[in-house]
Amino acid sequence: MAPDEQIIAEILKGEKEKFSILVDRYQRAIFRFLRRMGLEQEAAQDVMQEAFIKAYNKLDSVREGGSFRCWLYAIAANQARNYLRTLSRQAKVNLDEANLYEDRDNPERTTEQGALKIRVERCLARLNDDQRRVVILRTFEDLSFKEIASTCGISLSNAKILYHRALKKMSGWLKIEVSEC
Repeated sequence: MAPDEQIIAEILKGEKEKFSILVDRYQRAIFRFLRRMGLEQEAAQDVMQEAFIKAYNKLDSVREGGSFRCWLYAIAANQARNYLRTLSRQAKVNLDEANLYEDRDNPERTTEQGALKIRVERCLARLNDDQRRVVILRTFEDLSFKEIASTCGISLSNAKILYHRALKKMSGWLKIEVSEC
């Protein structure tokens, strides 16, 4: 499997069809990321497509030595933020009610696991956009703090602080929810 940098170099030399390799490599991860950012399935598909189009059109701006993966997540996050902003202007969307996981209706899940997942989803939805994005990238997409910092355009220490504060908030909210049961 060729590294991203090699594929990008080939695309920039005129082998445009090779972009499909990058799409195949990252589309599932980007889709999951967008769903966890609060987009419904159809919207996530549309935003993902827009993100890949934008990435294709701006491929020459990927920094040499930079991570295409992080760059693509940043584009997808910005596209999602723009979409959610537009959506919230059109109709006041309550992210607490958004379906954040595509597998919510999976019958194999136990009731207890499902209840916990829903609680975590609610807590995740209560975070501000920056904290939610950092938690999703770290926890669900397994990016390092360095990659998160690069993706979000923030410092390494800020990425760690946002993550720590978000987990602290979520932990407190989960304790309250569990004690109320």
